[in-house]
This record gives sequence, C-alpha cells and structure tokens, in this order.
Amino acid sequence: MVRVLDVDKRGADSVLELVRNRLNQSSVRQFLRFFVGSAVGLAIDLIGFQALISLGLSPWESNLISSSVSITAVYFVVTRFTFGVDTRFVTYGIFFGWYGLSVVGYSALIQTVSTGLGGDPFGWKLLSIPISFSLNYAFSRFLFLGRYKVRAGTPTEAQDAE
Repeated sequence: MVRVLDVDKRGADSVLELVRNRLNQSSVRQFLRFFVGSAVGLAIDLIGFQALISLGLSPWESNLISSSVSITAVYFVVTRFTFGVDTRFVTYGIFFGWYGLSVVGYSALIQTVSTGLGGDPFGWKLLSIPISFSLNYAFSRFLFLGRYKVRAGTPTEAQDAE
C-alpha cells in the first residue's frame, strides 16, 4: 500500500500531463463552452419565467416567452463560442425550430405536471433542465458540426461538395 502512495516526481508529472491533455481535447472544451453558453440562456430563461409568472401569466405562457427569448441568446453564444462557426440564417432557423419544438413540449409538460400534481411550476421547470440540456447539446453538435458547418472565415467540405 505504501508503494502505491509513493509516486515519484516524474510519475506525478506524467499523470498531470495526461490529465491536461485530456482536458485540452476539443470535445471536452466544446462541452464546457456549450455549458457556459447554455447557462447564459438558462439565466435569461429562469429570470424571465419567474418574472412572467409573478406578473400573472400561466406557466405555459411564461415558459414559451422566456424560453423563446433565451433561444436566440443561446444561438448567438454557442455558434461561435462553442462550435467556432459563423451564424447563418439556415442554421438559426433549424436551431430555433428544434428549440421551439422542445420549448412547446416542455411547456406542455410543465403545465400538465404542475396542474395535475401541484407544486411550484418553477420547481418542475428546474427538473426538466438536465434532460433538455443533454438533448440540446446532442442536437447542436450535430447541427453545427454536420452538413451546415461554416467555420469562421474558412470554407468547409460540406460547402465544397455543393
């Protein structure tokens, strides 16, 4: 047991170098950047949702409005910051469409659950976040690194093939 704990300086440096290399991989950085960009959108969404609820709007209306505003903010943050791509009308339309359908689905779910089971609509909204976050990351990665990918200032294989 003492041998396991007795790591020489070179061994510790190798472990640290391995960890640094793993953290420097683009997919990890990309996920963390998506998380930050989504956190900005989430803050806009949650603050807006609570403000609209306090103004007397229903959970459905509040979620629809606050989420729609945050979608645009997230799009502009994650396109360049996360995926390093230019904004394009076509990707914005697809992105907004995906998120829009997601918002409608989650709005209906939040309304149904908060009405049927009771409880705070804000709490139900918070419970929906991990699922929606995971699905949105997977979709965004596909969208921005797939066919419609446009790197800032450089042509892509998808464009060259057209």
